[in-house]
Amino acid sequence: MSTPKRIYEVTHKPTGETRLVRAATKPQAIHHVSRGTHDAKVASQDRLVDLVSNGVKVEDATEAQD
Repeated sequence: MSTPKRIYEVTHKPTGETRLVRAATKPQAIHHVSRGTHDAKVASQDRLVDLVSNGVKVEDATEAQD
């Protein structure tokens, strides 16, 4: 049996643009919308040092969000 899908309203916070996405989960819906504009990879040690030295803060995705 396949996972039931729902239609999620995914809103881009800065612009208010809203898209309707059929997905099995909320993270799947968000991934679908953001895949064209965002990417993720493990930071190399040199890149990590460079970014932190320039004021980029490390965010913890496991912490509760507001």
